[in-house]
Amino acid sequence: MNILLIDDEIDIRESLSKFLKKLGHTVWCATNGERGLRFFYEKKPDLIITDLRMPDIDGLELLKRLKKIEYSPVDIIVITGHGDTDDAIMALRYGAFDYIKKPIDIRELTIAVERSQNYAKLRKDYFNLKENFDKRVEIENQAAKLEIEHLRSAYLEEMGLDGILIHSDAMRKVIEQIERYSSDKHISVLIEGETGTGKELIARYLHHFGHGSATKPFIAINCGGIAAELIEGELFGHESGAYTGATKHGRIGKIEAANNGSLFLDEIGEMSLHMQTSLLRVLENKSFYRLGGIKDIPVDIRFISATNKDLYQEVAAGRFRKDLFYRINMGTIFVPPLRERKDDIIPLALRFIARAFKRRGESFRSFSKPVEKFLLSYTWPGNVRELKNVMERIAIMNPSGFIEYDDIKFIAEQNERFIIPDKAEKSVNSAIQFEFPEEGINLDKFTEEIIRKALEKNNGNQTKTAQFLHVSRRVLQSRMKKYLL
Repeated sequence: MNILLIDDEIDIRESLSKFLKKLGHTVWCATNGERGLRFFYEKKPDLIITDLRMPDIDGLELLKRLKKIEYSPVDIIVITGHGDTDDAIMALRYGAFDYIKKPIDIRELTIAVERSQNYAKLRKDYFNLKENFDKRVEIENQAAKLEIEHLRSAYLEEMGLDGILIHSDAMRKVIEQIERYSSDKHISVLIEGETGTGKELIARYLHHFGHGSATKPFIAINCGGIAAELIEGELFGHESGAYTGATKHGRIGKIEAANNGSLFLDEIGEMSLHMQTSLLRVLENKSFYRLGGIKDIPVDIRFISATNKDLYQEVAAGRFRKDLFYRINMGTIFVPPLRERKDDIIPLALRFIARAFKRRGESFRSFSKPVEKFLLSYTWPGNVRELKNVMERIAIMNPSGFIEYDDIKFIAEQNERFIIPDKAEKSVNSAIQFEFPEEGINLDKFTEEIIRKALEKNNGNQTKTAQFLHVSRRVLQSRMKKYLL
């Protein structure tokens, strides 16, 4: 591996250089950030290890400059002194691969370098294979498919995104959309789906799949989890003394931290109209002002938003700006609820419970047939998040590893939304026991009336109505369009 080592202290340069060479790496040394930049352009290293505190160009400035170079993604490990934790965290936001504190632990450095080496190889193999695969997709080479799936899994695991399992056709379509949208970071993407479907995981995959984006910042903010009076400061940051309680030296906000990367706005439907107006300006002008600031700060960001609300309905009700809706909705990804992708349930359950047992130093054995039947029949109102929590609880309750029906029946007992199959039949039968008229029934009129009454029952909320009728929101919208509802 070719490594560029940048540090203004000669003792550290010499000792680290000697150690890295013993590990079999080629090492170039630079005494400051300016020389480091020149070496970078000349040598094209695979990894840069740099001190944060240096004269002239310091480590953070060097990091920002290097991350603007699109053609040569390079991992950067920063070295921080005692008390520089804030700077280290800032370095990670700007795209640093890792940081190591002084005095340097040689074992920690070795592990970080090895991780970078493995990740660089994975990244290179994955994107090369995908590019070749796209060119010969018509050939449908099964061996290539298996290999790319294997590399995708390894890549996702390295990035902490291996919670995305693809077994159902519905999730394959989601992944196809992600990979299509990822090619152009200027396309703002809206991710729709119920609570617990894994919208943030999808957003992270969209960010990391973009070529060259994996090393750039991904900044997330929950628009519904921050008080209305605080969210503006969180997004835009502030200058010194901008308001009562502002930090002495000012602070950058989430938008600035996400520059050259992605900003994920979770639960954007909860954002106030005032903040919607401010956000719209950023999307339109690609710049913003910090609170209390007079400098217009340009940004280059991929905007990814998520919501469990029906934003069409929110726009109609005047609670969400129509112009902002079209700005964030250049591309749409709908994540189906777990009950609509049953092929994913068992594989996800196996993954979650195996990990839960492993953390406790125990081994998961198997699900009994009644347990598998139960998992597939349950409606999972909390979606993937609920499934994971249930598997965690089962692992605590039954350390033997053999999971029987008695271990999982607590879900039915504590969740009123669960419908046992025989009870479901009785519920349906009681709902359709009426006298058929001799002249017959107009099925379209009957269906229209059912949908109309379901909408009334749920106050016009399409997401809740779709759940009530056990159909997808897309199917419901199609029927509403057909019946002009």
